[in-house]
Amino acid sequence: MATDQSDPYLKYALFCKDTEEGDDGDLILKGIIDLIDLPAPTEGATQDKPVLAEVDVQLAFCIGGVSAGPHFLLVAIKAPGAPLDPPPPQRIDWEEGIIFQRWIKLFRIPVQEAGEHKAAILFDGQPLGEASFLVRFKSGMPPVESA
Repeated sequence: MATDQSDPYLKYALFCKDTEEGDDGDLILKGIIDLIDLPAPTEGATQDKPVLAEVDVQLAFCIGGVSAGPHFLLVAIKAPGAPLDPPPPQRIDWEEGIIFQRWIKLFRIPVQEAGEHKAAILFDGQPLGEASFLVRFKSGMPPVESA
């Protein structure tokens, strides 16, 4: 059922390692990320060095139900530790007849602590949803010495 009025909604949002668009326009998501294991840091975060590691990820998401006209998109990373500065909202000119739009944004996310790392997606200042992954520090086994 089609109507003239609709509310924006988040169709999907997830983190992955890579994306590709197939010949038929299908979006291919490679290496969906829900958990990242990192080696245990040898030292904790300090004021001089608050970042323990950085992870490179792609955020793939799709928004639908938007009326034609100018809008603003904001994707803010929320992570354990000191707050991260959000980027300025991105202006989006939604054209008439567009059912949905998908985005792929690349992020280098600083890891300050283990825990849930999220991307909050806001459209015209209204939260639509989040994507998240967990960061876990694992103690490694000591290296095996060869003779």
